[in-house]
Amino acid sequence: MDFSASYDRTTKTITILVAVLMLAVLTSMWFSLKGAGTWLPLLFMAVVSFLSLVMPYGFSVKKYQLSNEALIICRPFGNKRIRLTTLGSVNNIDPKLLRWSWRIFGSGGMFGYYGNFSNRQLGTMKWFMTRKDKVVLIETENHKKIVLSPDDPEAFVNTFKMLSGRS
Repeated sequence: MDFSASYDRTTKTITILVAVLMLAVLTSMWFSLKGAGTWLPLLFMAVVSFLSLVMPYGFSVKKYQLSNEALIICRPFGNKRIRLTTLGSVNNIDPKLLRWSWRIFGSGGMFGYYGNFSNRQLGTMKWFMTRKDKVVLIETENHKKIVLSPDDPEAFVNTFKMLSGRS
């Protein structure tokens, strides 16, 4: 079963602002290097800007899938597959529990929130989110935490419990 994962306003805003800023820097460089006779700095910045947009997009969440065997986090650069047998509990949580989280490694708003994050209440977590207002927390059997943001968290939790045989 598929569960959509749409961007919240903050994700859209951050993504657009970063893209516009990169375009502004490239445009400024183009005008300043126009008469200099060298295009190498502009080419370098164009490649860096391109990679700075493509890499975060490639690891961003597009949707979640649940089957009898696995939770699949669908991403452009390859899906993340987690066997249901390795997952313990799943619950909707109050988004306020994610406040004051800090990013250890990952994206903090550009094309979503994903990677390793931590806070005092929940400890270290692996985020695969596109929004911060609809949050599902999954605890693995070895006590690791995975945070998702399906558009319909209730349906996701109920489907997970049904497929995994947990109530």
